[in-house]
Amino acid sequence: MNNNSIIQGIKDLPKHLNSKTISSGVIAGIFGWCTALILFANGNACGWSMQETSSWIFACWVFGPILGIILSLKYKEPIPGAWSISGAAIVVSGAGAGYSLQQLCTGFLLAGILVLILGVTGLISKVMKFLPMPIVMGMTAGCLFKFVTNMVNYIFNWSSNMSEPNYGKYLLIALFAIAAWLIFTKLRPVVKVIPPILAAFAVVIICVFAFGLYDASSLEGIKFYGPKFIGYSFENVGGVFVSVSLPLALLVIGAENAQAIGVLKSQDYEPPVKSMTIWSGIGGIVTSLFGGHNANIAGPMTAIVASDESGDNKDGRYAASVVCGIWCSIIGIFASLLVPFLSTMPLKLIYLVAGLAMVGVILSSLQSAFKANKFQVSAFFAFFIALSQKSFLGIGSAFWALLIGIIIAAVLETKDLKAIIDNKNKN
Repeated sequence: MNNNSIIQGIKDLPKHLNSKTISSGVIAGIFGWCTALILFANGNACGWSMQETSSWIFACWVFGPILGIILSLKYKEPIPGAWSISGAAIVVSGAGAGYSLQQLCTGFLLAGILVLILGVTGLISKVMKFLPMPIVMGMTAGCLFKFVTNMVNYIFNWSSNMSEPNYGKYLLIALFAIAAWLIFTKLRPVVKVIPPILAAFAVVIICVFAFGLYDASSLEGIKFYGPKFIGYSFENVGGVFVSVSLPLALLVIGAENAQAIGVLKSQDYEPPVKSMTIWSGIGGIVTSLFGGHNANIAGPMTAIVASDESGDNKDGRYAASVVCGIWCSIIGIFASLLVPFLSTMPLKLIYLVAGLAMVGVILSSLQSAFKANKFQVSAFFAFFIALSQKSFLGIGSAFWALLIGIIIAAVLETKDLKAIIDNKNKN
């Protein structure tokens, strides 16, 4: 790495810090903050301890943003770092297949090494060209779908058992939260500083305290602590690799980083694709030490900091990305305080808010899977196989969704595959 370019980026940073770059970076950071709810909900779904879940959040929300800050300063482009929301669903799928946290960390490590190799060797472009993205996105939507269907189940159960203590209150709070999400989604072009998911979360917190539903015992003995070294287990490493590592690596290079690259190109930047891939691999290796599933470039946050909202001077928009990285890392640093606080809330209400946070990602995944009128059957198979959340031979549904989707494409959608190959040969 050319350290001089980072030093120059730091020297030039103050002149690019203004109301637009700062506000844009803060808004992107707030957007990122809200997704910590997803990690909390998923950590509980995996059965992890409070400290293990805190360490997961720390790893994702400290090392991811650091990755973005390094790249933004080096290349003077708005390249915020984060982690993969879709990847979190793969983690839950792996846990559902019976893998321990130490085994999952081994999977995260191997995913980071795989991404690093693809970046160093330059194979990344070839993989992205040959990998049918509709199949990957179908798998992603399927992995995430249970989080939104769970919202329906919660509301149905609460409304069907009103005689149960607090169910009526839960139902009322859920409806208020959904209403807040709808209203602020409608007002988003005007009220940009408050993401809809933040409004829904605020409503839940206020109502839970107003109705006396919080459990203060979760705050007993609360203390600040840093990330926990989880360790690795290489038991059934082959199953872990195909269940967790391979799908995660494909998401990082084919979806997360690819989305950010597309956004940057649309704004007339020349994103450092190889460097972004290499550093995403390094980030994934580091986060695996503490339970983090990967570090990569943030797609939605890139769209915010790279937009005109960050100012007319495109050369200075990297300042918004730096602000975003610093702002986001705060949630990771104080994860050990955040998790106990969230534990004071009725968990299903937190899961409901996390489900609302998934809506945009699932919509984007479904649109990417089915809008192009290519790989429609294979993407659908990938979708419902991942949706099943079933493991086979000790391997999670994410891998089977990809494998069977590609087999279906080879048998039924040969023209679409041939088009990919022809396009590669032309380039």
